[in-house]
Amino acid sequence: MATALTLSSFLYFLLLCTTLAFSPGPMTLLLLSLGLKDGLRRSLPAQFGASVSYLISILIFAVGFSELIKDYPLITRIIQVVGVAYILYLAYKQWTSSGVTIKTTDATPENARSLFGKGLLTGLSNPKAIILFSAVFPQFAAIGQGSAAADIAILGLTFLLLQFASGCLYCYFGQRIKHVLENPKRRVLLQRATAVLLLGVALMLARGFSN
Repeated sequence: MATALTLSSFLYFLLLCTTLAFSPGPMTLLLLSLGLKDGLRRSLPAQFGASVSYLISILIFAVGFSELIKDYPLITRIIQVVGVAYILYLAYKQWTSSGVTIKTTDATPENARSLFGKGLLTGLSNPKAIILFSAVFPQFAAIGQGSAAADIAILGLTFLLLQFASGCLYCYFGQRIKHVLENPKRRVLLQRATAVLLLGVALMLARGFSN
């Protein structure tokens, strides 16, 4: 299965997904709280649930949506602009955010099915996933060409691996990460570094499809 994904596009995507996967959000904070409570091993069902939710979103919004718009270059260009605008919005939110709140989970032990469901619902209810897969993914793939499916498969697998690695690290190093996130100065530094990275990716993407 051939791919038209260029090395530069993949590196932009890798930087974007690494930044999003490791920056604090609903899923990472859920896994962090579970890691603090139960540790990495017992939190794995929630991570598998999250991975399944993202896989479903990729199939629906990245694959399905890209097929719908492949014959409409104007819509494709609009989606590119929306994708860049969304990344700029994320950068703004990271720069101006007042911080994150780590919720302490219930002390009652949860079974694997409950944890899987919690990860699945958290992923499916996250509006960021819908925008990411429908507006950002397609502009990295060769929409309108025969290689679009291969491109999205590579991008999707990369995202899933990064998201899973992020969850494992948040769970395993939960106590140390918690101290960083709860320290105001370190939290601001982390959020602003994330904002700068997101801004850089947005500018590179804008430059790429304007040429």
